[in-house]
Amino acid sequence: MLMSANRLELKEREHEGALAIDVIGELTVGGGHEVLLEKVRQQLEAGRRLLVINLSQCRRADSAGLGELVTCLVTAARHDAALRLANIPQPIRGLMKMTNLLKAFEVFETEEEALKG
Repeated sequence: MLMSANRLELKEREHEGALAIDVIGELTVGGGHEVLLEKVRQQLEAGRRLLVINLSQCRRADSAGLGELVTCLVTAARHDAALRLANIPQPIRGLMKMTNLLKAFEVFETEEEALKG
């Protein structure tokens, strides 16, 4: 159990009321992916209204990981908050395009742009 949770690490940074979350490692089944949703939920319940998920260090994502990103997006929308993606690596971007998920999200090339919006 412990090993699978180590495949995913989250780091957060605050920017003028917004929060950037680095997804480091694998957003996959058994990769501990539900920790991202949990983190997003906590932040929204605390009143946060702009979350940027920075995927620059995300090595892999599968359908479970992408499903989790969608759940994060829906959860943010329910709280009248914005959830944006930044720095999506090419393989993950390709997977999101193929599954028609890319256009569901606000996608930015850099975290700075996403925070400015």
